[in-house]
Amino acid sequence: MTEIEININKYAQNKLTNSEILDWFDQFDLSGQKEIRDKLIMFMQQSHPTDDMISIAIQSAPIKDTMTPAVLFKTQTFKIAINKIENLPDSELRKSFITMLSIFKTADTYRRETDCKNGCSHEWHNIDD
Repeated sequence: MTEIEININKYAQNKLTNSEILDWFDQFDLSGQKEIRDKLIMFMQQSHPTDDMISIAIQSAPIKDTMTPAVLFKTQTFKIAINKIENLPDSELRKSFITMLSIFKTADTYRRETDCKNGCSHEWHNIDD
């Protein structure tokens, strides 16, 4: 797994704090941050968040629910929101990352607590601290 994959999954498993993941994200230039965003989008799609999970995630995200990325996920279908997130101005990238991290964390936590509760062979669910 790459550093990006490891850190996103560590965050989802509470092995990295909000400030740690954001400090890590902020180290990258714009191109690197977009690469991280794109990987996170792929992870979100694979985690299959429901509308309820998205709602819970936005409420718990360390961002105002009136920020553009949160509003997109609250008012659009998941697929449309993702497409619009990818086309937001660069000034929205960090807020998008925060919002999407929360959604992924919520959906992945659900999967770990249900589908994988008795253990699994998913490499990303078995990351050491």
